[in-house]
Amino acid sequence: MKTQAEFLIETDILVEHLTQHDLSGPSVLELAMTQGICFTSVITASELYFNCKDEEQKEAVNSVLYAINVLGIHQRYSLNITEFFNKVASVRDALVCTLAKNNKLPILTNDIERFRNSGIKVISPKELRG
Repeated sequence: MKTQAEFLIETDILVEHLTQHDLSGPSVLELAMTQGICFTSVITASELYFNCKDEEQKEAVNSVLYAINVLGIHQRYSLNITEFFNKVASVRDALVCTLAKNNKLPILTNDIERFRNSGIKVISPKELRG
């Protein structure tokens, strides 16, 4: 039984946190971290590292990823990935959905349309702000 909220944080939320220059309030990631336990995927971690332009950016990504739980993709997840074909736009998104489903996590993203037809619970940052 879960006693605290849990979130699967999508890449867009982490990029927003890393690039946010507006210091008027907490980022969506910071809000999620105060409201529950945050997870992300090895897919997201890889996307962040792939786009680092220098060591400073890599260190920023390191600091964010050390603060949340990074989930790998177990081979058994491939058994239900076809459930998400024709419901999302890419294999990448299907992998994120199967990761969310197998770990019973809602996806936190700014792009709720991306996962709308997946059957996975998707949370908008507006829901965190109340």
